[in-house]
Amino acid sequence: MHILYVDDSGHVENPNERHFVLGGISVFERGIFHAIKAADNCVTQFGLGNADEIELHGSPMYSGRSGVWSTVRERPKREQMIKQALASFQNSASVRLFAVAVDKAAVGPEDPVLLAFEEICNRFNLFLQRNQNRTGESQRGLIVMDESKHEQPLQALARHFRVNGARWGNFKNLAEVPFFVDSRASRLVQLADLVAYATFRKYEFQDGRFFDDMIPKFDSDGGVIHGLVHRRAARPDCYCPACHSRRWGAR
Repeated sequence: MHILYVDDSGHVENPNERHFVLGGISVFERGIFHAIKAADNCVTQFGLGNADEIELHGSPMYSGRSGVWSTVRERPKREQMIKQALASFQNSASVRLFAVAVDKAAVGPEDPVLLAFEEICNRFNLFLQRNQNRTGESQRGLIVMDESKHEQPLQALARHFRVNGARWGNFKNLAEVPFFVDSRASRLVQLADLVAYATFRKYEFQDGRFFDDMIPKFDSDGGVIHGLVHRRAARPDCYCPACHSRRWGAR
């Protein structure tokens, strides 16, 4: 089984933010222990105290305004810690990344949260199907998300997918509706938060410092990045990795 850990970045209600992002890290079940251990070792090396009590959380790490991160005065040092945490899974063959960046104004009146969730479910389902076609092994997927105010509508939408399907058909490779957990208890949900935050900064501020090194880990096939989606207004001038790879792959 492949587990996709998901978290969000950006605020749907904030008119000063253009984007909402869901980001995720998929790990094959036998790789979960190693991914957690690598992240824990990384946090231990920060030297900020008991690693079990330190939560990786993109916005506080970047701003340094709350929790243990307020004790790290230098922003470059905090930025380096974000990069180190994101690098902790770079050498894992079982890890794939997924992210959906939604331009809120471009998709109205659709709910950007529900749209992003449907899209990330679709991309994960396609990854599982492709993996089955390639290896001949049928592996199901499970989604684990951070507890949030979005939990109830997403649970309802997932049940709707299971009964009625989505706009792309049924997600036959997903074993269950998403499970919601406290991010403080899940290191991999924390890494999903960093993936979402890095993706948000890329699309909101054109800041690729945390994002660019992640690009090879996004699910891809045939030169097309399937695991990264940019939902935007229809125009030909976007050269982000998701849009550019699709144009190139269509040739």
